[in-house]
Amino acid sequence: MPSARSGPPPIIFYGYSAQQVAEWCSVSLATARAYKDGLRKPSRQALKLFTLYRQELVLGPEWRGFTIRMGTIVDPAGVATTRPQLEGYQVIMQWAAFVASRDPELQHEFYELLKRA
Repeated sequence: MPSARSGPPPIIFYGYSAQQVAEWCSVSLATARAYKDGLRKPSRQALKLFTLYRQELVLGPEWRGFTIRMGTIVDPAGVATTRPQLEGYQVIMQWAAFVASRDPELQHEFYELLKRA
């Protein structure tokens, strides 16, 4: 009896669970299993979505409410932050920690603020 396979399983899905494939490709779990088993050929759109997620080019659910607009990330309040601002954040935090370290009371306030962030 001939096999119902549509070809070898796509190597792109190797090492990923069917659940992960389903979530990233926006398909049912049964469809994701069929992709992984080579029983169904994934669409170009499903492959593109999977690739974007795999390359970490899609914001996950923890970023709900944030958008990317004209080269900036925009928070739910509408505040836009540029890439240079985000890259400078670490330097500013180091500087603030250094300044706060000069005064025990100020250092305590600094760490209390960090706990709230």
